Amino acid sequence: MGNKGALIRNLLGIDRFDAEFARREIIDKSLLTWLVEVNGLVVDARWLPVPVQHELVRAGIIPYVPGQGEQ
Repeated sequence: MGNKGALIRNLLGIDRFDAEFARREIIDKSLLTWLVEVNGLVVDARWLPVPVQHELVRAGIIPYVPGQGEQ
């Protein structure tokens, strides 16, 4: 099963924890999904102001603005 899963991931060009194909509960719990670099510091995007989060969504860096659903 593991080999077939790897084959499918390679054929589709997706990663194991690709946010586009993950359930919302998994995305919410995954810290790596929300980490962004701001002025050389790595921060959780959920701590940033909402307008900045909207820009990150538009840029495709985070999947959605938490608390506001998918955009």
